[in-house]
Amino acid sequence: MRKTVYSLVLAFFAFSLFSAQAQKKVDGKVLKEVKEWRIDGSKKKLDHLTRYSEGRKVEEIEYSSIGEQKSRKTYAYNENGKCIEEKEYDEYNKLVKTTQYEYLENGKKKSQTTILPNGKVKSVKEFEYIVE
Repeated sequence: MRKTVYSLVLAFFAFSLFSAQAQKKVDGKVLKEVKEWRIDGSKKKLDHLTRYSEGRKVEEIEYSSIGEQKSRKTYAYNENGKCIEEKEYDEYNKLVKTTQYEYLENGKKKSQTTILPNGKVKSVKEFEYIVE
């Protein structure tokens, strides 16, 4: 009984989180971008840009103090709205690493694999969930 209640609460939480993410809106309109500006005296410079598609973050770009790209990340999702791949690029827009995620049936993260641009696996993490 306790496990059933726990599972239902967990499922409700996951559904609520997914629904909220899928409906990212500002003033009733669908969110497409968020720009963060650095204010230096009277100068305003773009510091960070986050892009969204269908309520999901699909790209993040961080800029240097002189306005050049410092880093960029892109995100891909599965049909359940879970991030399955994150690609990180450097200031020259060259791929630094790819991180792939696998999930269990209950939506919890199963594993995380980091792959270098040459295709070699840098690291693998597995997740274990211990419940009472």
